Amino acid sequence: MAKTNKGKTISIRLSESMLEALDARAVLDEKDRTQVIRDAIAQHLDLPEESVEDKLQVLEKKQNSLNKIIDRLSSQLKSQSKRTDSIEIRVEELRKIMAVFMEKSR
Repeated sequence: MAKTNKGKTISIRLSESMLEALDARAVLDEKDRTQVIRDAIAQHLDLPEESVEDKLQVLEKKQNSLNKIIDRLSSQLKSQSKRTDSIEIRVEELRKIMAVFMEKSR
């Protein structure tokens, strides 16, 4: 999604404890650091809430991340299914061999 109102990039220094608190808040709120900082500044300055475009951008990032996880898990499931199928075929072959062996040993 193209963002119509691009913001400016700034750099700030944070103490280790501030950075840890920021990361903890990001995890709790399920947001990235940037969004937590934006929200905090907006709240402190009594600015309006984030725009719909910003919210959509965050949701798109989360959706992309979830899609990657789903793709990875799907691939793992296919791999496990192939292994399971292979094991089942081998077990059936062993059953047949054992049946033949048992018949011959009688």
